[in-house]
Amino acid sequence: MGEPTSIDPCFGSEHDGALVLRFLSDPLIDFTPDTGQAKPAAAQSWILEEEGCVIRLFLRKGVRFHHGREVVADDYIYSWNRLAKPSQNSELAYHLSIIKGFEEIHSGVADHMSGLEAIGPYELLVRLTEPFAEVPALFGHHCTAAVPRELVEQDPEKFRDNVVSTGPYMLAEPWVHNSYVRLKRFDDYYAANEAFIDGGRGYLDEIEFRIYEDLDDAYSDWKEGKLDITKVPPKSLDEAMSFGDCFRSTPCALMQYIGFPNDLPPFDNVLVRQAIALGIDRQNIIDNVFAGTRPLATGVLPPMVGSEFRTNISDILSQETNVDRARELLKQAGVSLPLKVPFYYNEGLGHETWVREVKHQLVNNLNIELELRPLPWGQFLDKLQSGIDGMFRMTWAIDCPSPDNVLFPLFHSNSIGMDNFSSFNNAIFDNTLMEARAMLDIDQRKLKYQEAENIILEQMPILPLWYGIQYHVVAKERFEFTGNRVVDIFGEPVLRHVKAKVTITK
Repeated sequence: MGEPTSIDPCFGSEHDGALVLRFLSDPLIDFTPDTGQAKPAAAQSWILEEEGCVIRLFLRKGVRFHHGREVVADDYIYSWNRLAKPSQNSELAYHLSIIKGFEEIHSGVADHMSGLEAIGPYELLVRLTEPFAEVPALFGHHCTAAVPRELVEQDPEKFRDNVVSTGPYMLAEPWVHNSYVRLKRFDDYYAANEAFIDGGRGYLDEIEFRIYEDLDDAYSDWKEGKLDITKVPPKSLDEAMSFGDCFRSTPCALMQYIGFPNDLPPFDNVLVRQAIALGIDRQNIIDNVFAGTRPLATGVLPPMVGSEFRTNISDILSQETNVDRARELLKQAGVSLPLKVPFYYNEGLGHETWVREVKHQLVNNLNIELELRPLPWGQFLDKLQSGIDGMFRMTWAIDCPSPDNVLFPLFHSNSIGMDNFSSFNNAIFDNTLMEARAMLDIDQRKLKYQEAENIILEQMPILPLWYGIQYHVVAKERFEFTGNRVVDIFGEPVLRHVKAKVTITK
């Protein structure tokens, strides 16, 4: 993996930190690797009350922190208040924005959320500002996992490299930055996470996540036997496919996109965004860069989230490249050509090849020249969160299989400065999404989410490129997977299900 920005549940938002947190911390609700079905994890059960305005969570007894103390309801209240405080400046805080008192604590007026109440040690009462039926979308994220107050406040800086939480693995040693994160099995794990075989306890004694600046180097090390599993860089796909059962191509619930700065001209004009969408031949890139393996995006919701209720496809996304129409839209928008635009992307993970193809197409088709600006991952994230001044690439991998988990973080105005990197701000969309969240009837809720997605597809604040396919190579001669998935629907290896093969010698 790359260097995480954090492995603390409060801050682990990007891919690499979130990968470690899959094993370091258990949320209240978790998701099965094959279908993403919500299952009880650290919470034994939950119910909705008062027409969706109150969530009652019943905690498991015997869930322990890695330093041995039992986890109780007050630990979640502390952890969520910590997440919401402005001093933390966590981009994950918006996950709690629907809880009563969030605005007060997030603005610094209060020091705790009024909507949180411990009913004894094993029951939590969560009062919301409005009805919200997608409970797993709220409590299935690792940012809501518990951390122990006594260790965090003893030395907050030390804690960030010595995180203690509730997962089946604990840190074997402090995080060695730019080198590795090493985990070891936590023997007192509660082992009742219903999303996984054997309660999610894991079978491996240790898991070491090695940190690379360039995916090509990791792939080379795998071929030399120095790694057991890694992703495959796009340019090495043909070779990796020849490795038989060691190569895995897995559809997953993510969507890669090109983002536009919706608050800056000329991208504040929907015609310009639509023109660029029509001027890029996405299928050509899929065929030539990814050997035709990636599914063309027809919406912002990945198939595992949106296909069950999407009944239409965006007019723009359903069209093949239409350069004449794109030029006409730019003319209507009053754009002076040639146009030079910065284009930001994170370096070292194989994006360079397809980004260069986008650059080539836009200058040839629309006389728009992209000034490519690759950045290290941490700097790239800082640039996105501080306000981007050009186009950019990004991937959204869902945290839970809910339309809300895509539509709210990427497009709601409350998420600007967090995951809404495009600064999209549309009151009609915001209202429609909030109506969807409040509907208790699941069929009606799906229809309203569809209505919200349709607004996005019309306004085109981002250009969806393709849906997720993750390519991995695995040392199958040394390991076996006990479940029916090597890689889960989130695109990550199901390492809790991995067993080392036993070699018998005579």
